Amino acid sequence: MPILFGRSRNSEDVDIIIEKLTFKQFDELWGELGKDFECIITGDPKEAYDDYLSAKHSVRFSIKKQFIPNMEMKFPKNDLDVWTLEKKWRVFMNGRRLFISPMELQIPFKLFLGSEKDIEDAKYLYLLFKGKLDKKLLWSFITKLKVEKSFKRYLR
Repeated sequence: MPILFGRSRNSEDVDIIIEKLTFKQFDELWGELGKDFECIITGDPKEAYDDYLSAKHSVRFSIKKQFIPNMEMKFPKNDLDVWTLEKKWRVFMNGRRLFISPMELQIPFKLFLGSEKDIEDAKYLYLLFKGKLDKKLLWSFITKLKVEKSFKRYLR
């Protein structure tokens, strides 16, 4: 997501959480995606739905004949995923509406992931949104994800 806000970074995938769909709804989505994308894991939408998404695993799609970049799609797996869908931020890019995770969760989550690039992403997003963040909500996620030390070390 930092790329969306101007951070230059090599990224191989985009993570997408979608609302739990029925198989019929997913099959329709599969058909639409199939116009430009292919599923890297399986060519069968029923298998993707039953063996992956419904089993709390993700499926990956890439532009046809091109592995990178790709998108990892999943149904909500935990309370943070559900919260993200409920509280998503709406952004517009190239005239299209997109939904993203709120920064109050995104920043602590990047610290939780802990790689050098994720920490740099957290720093970038924190500096960019610092004046607009709900500090109480931010701290609740910092505490929940147990990244207090990382927050104090890198972002204070």
